[in-house]
Amino acid sequence: MKNTAYLWMIAGQVATTAVVQVLPMLTLTVAGYARFAIVYLAFAGFLALQYATICDVWARLLRRAGGTTVQLRDYQASLTGLASLSGLGLGLVALVISGDPLLALAGGLATAISMYRSGIAYRLIAEDRIRFAGVTDLLGAGIAGLVSLALIATGQFTTVTALFCWALASLGASVLARIAPVVDPRAAVRWFSGNRGDIALLSAEAAIKTVETVGTPYLVGGVGGALPLALHRAASSLTYPVRVVLEMLRARIISGAIGGGLRAVGAIGVIGVLAGSGVAVGLVVLGSWGILGGDTIVDALAPHAVAVGAWIVTMAISSFVQFVGRGRLSGRRLIGRRLANTAVVLGVTAGGVILFGAEAVIWSAAVAEMLAALLWITRQDEAAADTRRETSTDDDADHADAGEQSLDPESIVAERPRKLEREDDQELLAADPQSV
Repeated sequence: MKNTAYLWMIAGQVATTAVVQVLPMLTLTVAGYARFAIVYLAFAGFLALQYATICDVWARLLRRAGGTTVQLRDYQASLTGLASLSGLGLGLVALVISGDPLLALAGGLATAISMYRSGIAYRLIAEDRIRFAGVTDLLGAGIAGLVSLALIATGQFTTVTALFCWALASLGASVLARIAPVVDPRAAVRWFSGNRGDIALLSAEAAIKTVETVGTPYLVGGVGGALPLALHRAASSLTYPVRVVLEMLRARIISGAIGGGLRAVGAIGVIGVLAGSGVAVGLVVLGSWGILGGDTIVDALAPHAVAVGAWIVTMAISSFVQFVGRGRLSGRRLIGRRLANTAVVLGVTAGGVILFGAEAVIWSAAVAEMLAALLWITRQDEAAADTRRETSTDDDADHADAGEQSLDPESIVAERPRKLEREDDQELLAADPQSV
């Protein structure tokens, strides 16, 4: 049954991707798609911030507490607040730059609603409501897809209407999920102030990861020219199907619901092999048949089809164990491994280009990912020690708060919302009984 649930989840994500990303790519003009892509890239940046400050922080709390109701109201309030501020900020910037109020409104709404949808989908998956998350995505995408096709048929599918359709897909999925936004600034502030340690840790780790992701193609371009940069970037795009699966599972991986043992690594490896084989065969067919005309980046990748497939496999395994580490490791261990991971990926990929030439870039990237994956292997006792240390730190902070309160009666009153957190969570669960 769980396998079927995961299939629903994958189907929902595929449908959403088709409506939100593929339809605009196939139908908008180059200039129109460029404007759409700028908004989408900004959304991706805000989403990375949301993972680092809210979603993955909550998953680490779940791992330590062993439940799914930890700071639930604060999670929802912070999610609502960050999504709203991100949409507002993007809309204002778009208005200033473009001078187009409709574009600004559509971009702001799409960003805010899609960030909120991503956060509640993360919650649904963490709560093991995987099929429900997939079905709501599928229905939301279906509604927006029908509207998009009608607009295309009438010649009204523009950058602005594409953004509104994206917002509609996320809105439909969110409404069907029946998890209402929580507008509570005090709870949001309580989240960000009470989880400062995890937020700072994951934000720093995400920043280093961004340097690795963005810096690698530029580095190989610097040492090898335009060809390795183009090959690396194009091959990286072909890892997208596996990355989508792992992104959907990150809530369960980081929270510990999916273990990090050999069995789980093997299952992820099988997914990587299937995806890598499919991509490799597709590249061979496109290259040998000359379907695209012989002068595209896909044709340039065709001779490296096996290398691309290998990179998809190693990337899948490496990404999985990195998510395990993101949930399991303490501050110094997590940052240390992330720095080492970045050094290995940058060094091995660029070194392969220097030693073996520009066309070795994809094999070099595949080898780099596998070597980097070895850095994230942790002993069970090491992970347990990290968990105990973080739990002890949380307890010490609570005891310190209690000590300060005993000396300052006013602080007892100020702390009352925090002590009512469990009651707030229970009220939220009562409003949303399916989350239990």
